[in-house]
Amino acid sequence: MTIFKYSEMDVATPAPNTLRRQAYTENVMVTVVDFVNGPSPAAPPHRHPHEQITYIAAGQVNFIVGEGDGQTVDLVEAGDLIVVPPDALHTVEVLSEAARLIDCFYPIREDFL
Repeated sequence: MTIFKYSEMDVATPAPNTLRRQAYTENVMVTVVDFVNGPSPAAPPHRHPHEQITYIAAGQVNFIVGEGDGQTVDLVEAGDLIVVPPDALHTVEVLSEAARLIDCFYPIREDFL
């Protein structure tokens, strides 16, 4: 068994006011993304070939998927889960002072290593 202690995990700062910690095995990755000093505008949208499920652990965000006429914006808050299909353009807009998102990826995001 492996235990990842939150207080001992390396912290990446992929954007201002964004802190990311991660744990992974050969097949699956979990990231804890803390947004601080919000509210803040949506980050630039991105896409990746990985399956993603996001659990909103704290705060409120607009989860934005797609672009143009096909774009959807959903208000999500603590306790909600979002499934992002592979290659879907997506981003979040932080609506609260702080938010914590738990992202699960399959396969692991080697670009995060």
